[in-house]
Amino acid sequence: MIMARRRTFEGAHVERVLEIQSYLSGLSRNYVQCLEDWDISLQLQHTVKRILGKNRVEAIESVAVDDRWNFIPGSEEIIPCDTLLLSVGLIPENELSKKAGVMLDPITGGPYVDEHFQTNVPGIFAAGNVVHVYDLVDWVSLAGVEAGKSAAEFALAEKARTARYIPLIPGKNVRYIVPHKLDKQALEQGDIHLQMRVTRPIEEDVWMEVHGENNSIVRRSERYVRPGEMVTIVLKPKMHADVEKSGSLTVDIYPKSEA
Repeated sequence: MIMARRRTFEGAHVERVLEIQSYLSGLSRNYVQCLEDWDISLQLQHTVKRILGKNRVEAIESVAVDDRWNFIPGSEEIIPCDTLLLSVGLIPENELSKKAGVMLDPITGGPYVDEHFQTNVPGIFAAGNVVHVYDLVDWVSLAGVEAGKSAAEFALAEKARTARYIPLIPGKNVRYIVPHKLDKQALEQGDIHLQMRVTRPIEEDVWMEVHGENNSIVRRSERYVRPGEMVTIVLKPKMHADVEKSGSLTVDIYPKSEA
């Protein structure tokens, strides 16, 4: 969407934006500022079936898809154009991580990290878009500060810090959670932000709940959730006693109407 606006700034006519998902996969503000404000049309559940042309692009054939991304026969449309721009998402560059034996999350493509952004290899920290894709640079900066502080503390420590980790498990409508695991003792030192993305949009009031096996840790509401917009739940030191009782924490996000 941003590139569609940029092309318009440079004098090009953008015919339309095709989105294979049944919902907007980017930020809502980008849809408004980049497409609506510049009268660029968006077609959901559409993709490119063929690129036409001999020595250069002359047209593309678009097609509608079903919920499993299968082409829908009879929905093909030839769209004349001289340029096709593909947006295929961001994949973290983690060759160094692989060589160092760092475990990678197959969903994010980035390292598994704890609340201090330390990987499974002691002394190796990761932060920013190498871990997962952030919406705002502000979050990237905060992650970098935390990782840098933690790396310095690790380097200055005379002995390795003992940790009692519990896993953070994506539950209902949660695609992934960062951090992936949590040291129970860390919550005594300050707030811990759990950042995640949902698997599908819910355009109504929702509950975001963190719970252990038999107890609820925290629950807060949101007006809606969308896959293109990262959501955050904060664990606070006062919740330490409840976390202490848990062998794992699960995050669920669901409509209030289903509560």
